[in-house]
Amino acid sequence: MIKKYALVIFFVLAFLFTWSNWLPQALNSREVTSTQVPGFLTLLAGYGPALAAILVASLAYGRQGLRELFSRLLRWRVGIRWYLIALFLPALITILAILIHNYWLGGAAPDFSALAFPFGPAETPLWQKVLILFLVFTLGFDGLGEELGWRGFALPSLLERFTPLAASLILGALWAVWHFPYALTLGTFLSEVPLHWFLLNLLAVSIIYTWIFTNTNGSLLPVLFFHAAGNITSNLLPILPPAASDLRIYYITIVINWVIAIAVFFVSYRNVESREPIAGLQTSSDQPPA
Repeated sequence: MIKKYALVIFFVLAFLFTWSNWLPQALNSREVTSTQVPGFLTLLAGYGPALAAILVASLAYGRQGLRELFSRLLRWRVGIRWYLIALFLPALITILAILIHNYWLGGAAPDFSALAFPFGPAETPLWQKVLILFLVFTLGFDGLGEELGWRGFALPSLLERFTPLAASLILGALWAVWHFPYALTLGTFLSEVPLHWFLLNLLAVSIIYTWIFTNTNGSLLPVLFFHAAGNITSNLLPILPPAASDLRIYYITIVINWVIAIAVFFVSYRNVESREPIAGLQTSSDQPPA
């Protein structure tokens, strides 16, 4: 039963682990409740998708499934261009959006002087702060905590059943909904963004993630770097003003993401029959170990 419904069980657990913390926080922030959430749920929530993937892989596919899941973190020979894309594409998209906003649409430039970098004292060199932030986002909740589940476990299983485009859209939609309690929590970055725009953005970004994942033989390293680079960019290059009164830069980044996603579809996904499929855990664990 677990193996048959492994993907469904994974999504249920990923939502359950994370929402057990995020949903009470969202309700508390809006003074609907005053529930006290145990501290351990913060860790459980942050690594919810990863923990769900580990648990389901272990129960459904045993040691071989876990070995295959974690082996995606060790596939580093994927070509330097994919590391460059993962590390620098988010910054290029945001810089392009800011330039379009400032010089084409005549909008006001973001106030970089008000940017508060979250790590290290003021005298710490910028490159050290970026390195610390990169490690935090790669190994923490946003990177390893999410991607071991979304792209390490769920995406290969979806690719066995659907085309890359359909798999990307399904995962992107569920990924966006998973964020909703956090987005409804007052004071968070996402609380300033309309949910339908956030959903639209993650659908496009999910296609880009799948493009990177399928072109690196199912490696999670470029995926982790892409996620971390995106979060670093949002810290260094502000696309939302403090009061979120002008979301145009954010909307422009969504348009750019969709232009890239559409280009990816026409270049990489139209002839999916000719591509080597990415094996899911079930396929891999059914094979005898080497």
